[in-house]
Amino acid sequence: MEEERKYYCYVCDNELTEKNKSDEHIILNAIGGHLHSYTIMCKDCNSRLGEAADAKLAEDLSFYTDMLCVKKNRQNRHCQIMTNEDGQDIVVEGAGKKLKLRCPYVKKEPDGKNMNIQISARDMNELRGLLRGMVKENTLTQKDVDKIMEKATITEYKPRLKKTTTISELAFPSIVKSAVNYYVDCFYDIPTIKHLVPYIKGEKDTIDVLYLHHFKELPYEVIKGQITHMIHLEGDKNTRLLYAMMEYYGIFIYIVVLDSNYQGDPVNKTYTYDTVSATETERSFSLLLTLEDLDKFRTQPYEEYVTYLPYIEQRADEVMKIWQVRQDREKLQQVVNNAFGKYPEGCVLTDEILKDIENDIMKFFEWGIAKSI
Repeated sequence: MEEERKYYCYVCDNELTEKNKSDEHIILNAIGGHLHSYTIMCKDCNSRLGEAADAKLAEDLSFYTDMLCVKKNRQNRHCQIMTNEDGQDIVVEGAGKKLKLRCPYVKKEPDGKNMNIQISARDMNELRGLLRGMVKENTLTQKDVDKIMEKATITEYKPRLKKTTTISELAFPSIVKSAVNYYVDCFYDIPTIKHLVPYIKGEKDTIDVLYLHHFKELPYEVIKGQITHMIHLEGDKNTRLLYAMMEYYGIFIYIVVLDSNYQGDPVNKTYTYDTVSATETERSFSLLLTLEDLDKFRTQPYEEYVTYLPYIEQRADEVMKIWQVRQDREKLQQVVNNAFGKYPEGCVLTDEILKDIENDIMKFFEWGIAKSI
């Protein structure tokens, strides 16, 4: 009779049992990761390891998570913060359907003997409170306040939003953890990756093992409409490198060095998850990188480095195109519902009514054409 295999937490080395084993997401649930394992980490280590880094990675990627309405095993609501063209923080809710100022803003600019004051508030009560404060500090008189309140208007807020396409260093331990999780889950080879635990804990600087990498041409076929998370493991004794290529939303790519003196059997294994269709997808390729390749990319002149940035922006634009198509479909459905909703259910659709409905729908398409020009 074959003996049941024993598993151990790769962090603390304790044997995993029914009591202490944990459900560890290899790719964060907060960004729609559905790959998980019960055989790599205990509950105690899972609850405290990389918690801050995981939260930071989820925050840095929240724009794309929300815009794509990514499906998660557990819903973890959060406020997505972006900036507008004036540098003001904007709270984005409902995948961009609701926008509001994070806080009120007051801008003062001297103009000769006078002072120009611009105020952005979230409602009239907040505006009154700001103005009362200016009266107390002698910036305004009560007469000034009365004039401002007479002219104050409530407008629908539709700012042009900006999102910086970067992942911060605070999130890097989480990227290393996902790479290690996948390797251990696939091969259960703890000795090879044991030296990486201090990087996951934040005890060592991840710059030793984590490389940002931009590709002008991705090493695999890009399928239109797919936006993917990916972990690609590759190792070869000829290159002496075992690494994990981590891809988030088809935009951000990092290389995690698992072993810089690899002498084992060839490794080539890829997990790819399409966040749009919420399904795993096949992807197969080989990219025999060396440590010299990674160092060369890291130390290249800035003038060369910036030539890669437009390719990242192009991949980010693909995400926004998918979001825009969804928004337009929802708006069209709303236009159709409103056009037909003007008339009672079961009424006879005369030529005049059909013409009116057609005009309402055509206005939407005219708006779409004007927007694209």
